[in-house]
Amino acid sequence: MRKGIFLTVMFACFFLVMSVGLSEASNPCNPCNPCSKKTGSKGDAKKQIRAKHITDYKKLVAMGKKMWNDESLNDSGMSCMTCHADHENLNLDKYHGLWPHNVKGMTDDIVTLSQMINYCLINPMESKPLDYNSIHMTAMTAYYREYIKTYKGANPCSMKNNPCNPCSMKKKNPCNPCGR
Repeated sequence: MRKGIFLTVMFACFFLVMSVGLSEASNPCNPCNPCSKKTGSKGDAKKQIRAKHITDYKKLVAMGKKMWNDESLNDSGMSCMTCHADHENLNLDKYHGLWPHNVKGMTDDIVTLSQMINYCLINPMESKPLDYNSIHMTAMTAYYREYIKTYKGANPCSMKNNPCNPCSMKKKNPCNPCGR
C-alpha cells in the first residue's frame, strides 16, 4: 500500500514539475523547502554567492580553458598547462580527478580543487588567489571537469620508472623533478 502511495505522489510531483516548468523557483513536491522559494526564511530576498549569475556552461568552460592556457595571468610566465599538458601531474590514475584528496609533496594536505588551483596560482605561478565564489574560479573548475574527461589512461612517459619524463613539454616544467 505504501509503495502505491509513494509512486502516486512521485508521479504527481513529476507531472507538476513538468507542467509548471523546471525553471520555476518553487518546488511543488516540497513547498516547505527553504531553498525552493525566492525569499529567505525571514521573507527577504535570498542572498546570492555572487552578483553576476552564470547560465551558459559552454561559455564558462571556454573561459576556463582560456585561463588554463593563459601565461599572462601571473608573474611567472607559466599557465596551468605548463605543468598539466597531456594531463600530467593530475594523479588521474590514482584519484580519477576527484577532489578533495591529499596532494603529497606540494601541499602535504587534503585539499579541494579550488584550494589546489589557488595553491598553484600563489606558489609556482607567483600570482594572487582567486575568490572561491568568483566566476573565474567556477570557470577554472568547470574546465578542469571537462579536461579530465579527455584522459585516456596512464601515459607511458609519465610512469614512476621515468622520473625525468622525456614526453613533457619543451619548456621548463617546475613540477618535473628533472627541471625540464
